[in-house]
Amino acid sequence: MMILRKKRDGYQPQTKIQKRISKLPSSDLVAWAENSLYVVGKELTAWQKSGDKFLLNDVEIAAEVLNEIAKELKRR
Repeated sequence: MMILRKKRDGYQPQTKIQKRISKLPSSDLVAWAENSLYVVGKELTAWQKSGDKFLLNDVEIAAEVLNEIAKELKRR
């Protein structure tokens, strides 16, 4: 699942994650980042125990959210 997609002309519209993150105060973004880290760890541990590849989808999404939060905090 790809959340971020670039268009061929170089313009990339904001994704739902980017729109939501841009409206939140920095203190909330830090809490979201901590939660994303927790989800990555929790789902990776669950995947190691069960081998269910669908758990890796949650890991991927949480990692993308964490990446966008880091970019937004860097912009501020």
